[in-house]
Order: sequence, then C-alpha cells, then structure tokens
Amino acid sequence: MPDSSHRTTTHEEAADIVASNPFVGNRLGFDGHPAVVEAVIVGRVVRVSFADGTTREFHHQWLRHSCYCQDCGNAADGIRFVTAISFESSIAPKTVGAAAGDLIVTWPDKHKSTYGPDWLLHHAYDAPDRARRSAWRPTLWKSNLSDHFPTVSVEEASDGGAGLLRLYHMLRDYGIVRVTGLRDGLDETERLASFVGPINETTVFGRIYDVRAEPVAKLGAKTGMAQAPHIDDAFYYAPPGIDVFHCLANTEVGGLSTYVDGFAIAEDIRITSPHAFELLTTLPISQIRWHPGEVDVRARGPLISIDEFGRPSGIRYFDRALAPLDVDPVFVEPLYDAIREFNQRMIDDEFLTQIRIAPGDGVLMDNHRVLHGRTAFDPNQGRHVRLCQVTRDEFHARLRELSRRLDPANHDIHLPSGSRA
Repeated sequence: MPDSSHRTTTHEEAADIVASNPFVGNRLGFDGHPAVVEAVIVGRVVRVSFADGTTREFHHQWLRHSCYCQDCGNAADGIRFVTAISFESSIAPKTVGAAAGDLIVTWPDKHKSTYGPDWLLHHAYDAPDRARRSAWRPTLWKSNLSDHFPTVSVEEASDGGAGLLRLYHMLRDYGIVRVTGLRDGLDETERLASFVGPINETTVFGRIYDVRAEPVAKLGAKTGMAQAPHIDDAFYYAPPGIDVFHCLANTEVGGLSTYVDGFAIAEDIRITSPHAFELLTTLPISQIRWHPGEVDVRARGPLISIDEFGRPSGIRYFDRALAPLDVDPVFVEPLYDAIREFNQRMIDDEFLTQIRIAPGDGVLMDNHRVLHGRTAFDPNQGRHVRLCQVTRDEFHARLRELSRRLDPANHDIHLPSGSRA
C-alpha cells in the first residue's frame, strides 16, 4: 500500500529541478482576506476558523493532495510529486494550527504544509463557496440587441488592463462584442485575434479565411446568397471556440450580419416545449462536412449541451450540415419536431438581430453560443470579411489571468465549457 512518503516520480527530487515559473505555493496573492485564527481536527476534516467569524472544513486527503509546497510540487508549472496515490485514504494530520494568518498542517512523516487564507477561501467547497463559483449567468438577448450592441474600441482593448477586461466581460456575458477602429491592412485581422489568443488553423478554413463572393465557390460563404444563422464547424468534435471577423469592405444594400443567442433559444424551449428541450439535450444529432477526395468531417452530439447544473453550456447546430438522423426509430419524428422548434426560433424576428458591420470593425463571437449568418447581397459589390478562429480555452485562460489582477473576486467562477460531441 502507498504511504505518505511515496513519490510517483522517483528518479529526481524537487531540489534537482529548476522551474521557469515563479513559486507561488498555496497562495493567490490577494489582499483583504480574513486571516486564519484557529484550526482543529474534527473527525476526517480540519475545521478552520477565520478572523471574520466564519469557518470552513477541509478533508484530510484534500489538504494533503493540495499541498503545493516546493517539495510536493509547484502549481504554477505543473511539476507535481504528490498525486492521489501518494498517500493512503486514512491519512490524518499530526497537528494543525494557525500562524501568521496561515493554516499550518504537520503530517505523520513530519512534512509541513502551509495554506494562505486567500487560497483556502477561494478553494473552499462548502455549499456557499460552491454557489459563489457557480453564480455567473450569461446575459440573454433577443432581436433588440442591435439597439445596444456590445462594443469597445480597439484603443480600449489594446490597453492590456481595464479596457481589455471590459472586452472580455462583454464576450463572456453576451457571447459577442464588436471592436471598432481597426486600421487598414490585412495584419489587423491577426491583431484582432490576438486579444483573445493565438489563431487556430483548420482544414476547412485554413488559418485566415477570406469571406467574399467568388465565381467558383467551394463553400456557401463565398457566394452572395443569404446564410441562415449557424455555428461554424459544428461537424468537428471540438468546434472553434471564438470566431474572429474583420470587415474590410461591405455593401450598402444587403450583406447585413445576423446573430442569434442560442442560449436564449434554449431557455425559451425549456419553458415552452420541455419535451423538445429534453430531446435536444439528450439525443445525438450528426453534422457533416464532406469535401470529396479531401476530408470527411463529422461529429455526433446533442444540439444543446447542458452543464452539471442543467444550464446550457453549448450549442451545436448548422442547418445545412445536419446529417440524416441516426437514433432509435421511435425518436425520429419527435427529434425532427424538436429540431424544428430550435430552427424556427433561430430565424424568427423575436430572436434574430442584425447590424451592418462597417469596414474597420471586427466582431469576436462565442461560436458555442451565438449563431451567425448574413442577408443576401450582390456578389459584384465587393463585400470582404476575413475570418479566423481562436480556441475557447485560450480566451477563458486569458480572462481568468487578467481577472486575477483586476477582478480577483471573480477569477475562479465557472464558465460554460461549450458543446460536447
């Protein structure tokens, strides 16, 4: 059986490793958190009292596994020597106490762990603490979003501080944000994408995709035909997270950009058609993109993904990429009816908003939530939009890190993880 001195990595000790990231230990560096004033062992937990009169309880195993000292491993660089098999389930502290506002735990092998109060309170898992982390809700919207479209200037977004965080919050809350004032030049597309992360290359779109009408069109995007709202690349196991649109030229007639909040549709279906909501969140649909002789891409999963709390976390729907249904025969007609519930709302004036994107404007959009399309336009008028994509993980990672500095109380809130295959 393993014991508390076991190391899963035995060929080198922590002292032999030089890490490139600074050591942080069990601290977040946040000010204003009440100090630890007392700690006692109660059964299989340590009860910690804080200076504000509140208490939290932490299981022994949880504390031992979560020690991020230099001997156990630095959380900043992922060099870890203690894992879940490094100690027995019966492990218990030898002593616990408070010192200089920290929780100090000494283990039977004489190892000492130190936990800062800010770290403890942000990782506490009592009901109120879990409720705080899960309290964020998206701002749902319908067609009237065009009256107050989330917008920041490129100057604001470029400040690396409050302006960039404002952009992040709009993208997080609304799933979409317009960035105005981009300079002329193709390199501005990359500049726009860089606010949220590095560009992700795909087979279908490449690295940067020029959306403009062409005489020979491989995709519907390269025509002047109307495009119904859709999720880009819904046929991938992991669809692109953030769509980045950069307008270089637009028409004066037609060519309006259309957007729909998939989460707003999902919640409306939940209320008005609960049976359809159940089918759309539990039964798989397949979506495909086949370029003969090149690629055959397909993904299978629910149209609406829900999280552990039953809330929408992702939408996966591209009407023109929907494959023949492959479900138990008893569900074929009910599932088509349920899909129709979503699709009808998607093009309804109640939910569909539209704006004209001007040259020099960019749009960042959560591709797991907001469906986008456009109205028809004259292909001879030279409409030109550049498209690239950034993963959802990159955006959320940058949002959390900037929040650590400017909005620490909310840096660890649960964010929707997107659609699932």
